[in-house]
Amino acid sequence: MPHRQRKTSRHRGLNDSAAIAAQCAAKLLELRTHTGTTQKQLATRLRMTESMISRLERGDHVPSLKTLCRIADAFDRHLEIVFHEHEHVHADGTRHTHPHSHYDPEHQHDHGGDK
Repeated sequence: MPHRQRKTSRHRGLNDSAAIAAQCAAKLLELRTHTGTTQKQLATRLRMTESMISRLERGDHVPSLKTLCRIADAFDRHLEIVFHEHEHVHADGTRHTHPHSHYDPEHQHDHGGDK
């Protein structure tokens, strides 16, 4: 049976799981170091292995929503998921936002050579 490409692959530039994992990793490391919490302490609090905490902090693993909620609770933080609107700057310097991406084939206008 041939391998089928996932339909979401065309959106890789916007919501690439590796980029999301890297953002989560940076925030987790920031929270942990800011609070002086060791990987071992956090692992115990989250009922995870130190190895998993390390993988999360390196961006080697994309955390599930459940894991993100557990991390937020461990640091007494509110978890917020935001779907940002698309923003771009035109060649004349004007900016505007709208809720779609450049992958929208109906959306056509000049970006000063940067599409």
